[in-house]
Amino acid sequence: MLLNDKQELFARNMAAGQNQKESCINAGYSENGAAAAASRLMKIPEILARIEELRAQPEGLNKTLNKDVNNVNKAVKSASANPPVQTVPDNDPMLFLQSVINDERWPPKLRVDAAKALMPYVHARIGEAGKKETALDAAIEQSRAGGLSARLEQKRQLKKVK
Repeated sequence: MLLNDKQELFARNMAAGQNQKESCINAGYSENGAAAAASRLMKIPEILARIEELRAQPEGLNKTLNKDVNNVNKAVKSASANPPVQTVPDNDPMLFLQSVINDERWPPKLRVDAAKALMPYVHARIGEAGKKETALDAAIEQSRAGGLSARLEQKRQLKKVK
């Protein structure tokens, strides 16, 4: 299993000598759940192996890694605080959501949320018809053999136009 960015930062912080909670907070986890997250991370064998690998490196390299971790922490915090600037043509929410979905500079979770928000505008739910429309559809299906179905079909088209 490959470690994600936060897990890698956590491992580097632990190898640099920080305690679990501090390592978690400095890796970008929430302060409120840092202790629980640290406990959870310390149970992952790949993270433990990475910590041991980093500790086995020469001492000078660990100091360099600690500086790198601080630089990465600052970059991660500034990137999350300043999302990419988007220009929305004509203040159209659909175009904005589409631009967020297609722009790889946004975090993946935000892009998925934008796709979920756009879904009702693009794809109608199946079964949103009311009782009358459902009964009309059933009548059309039952009367396909006769001339009644053509008139019912016309009636349905007129209702959709209104």
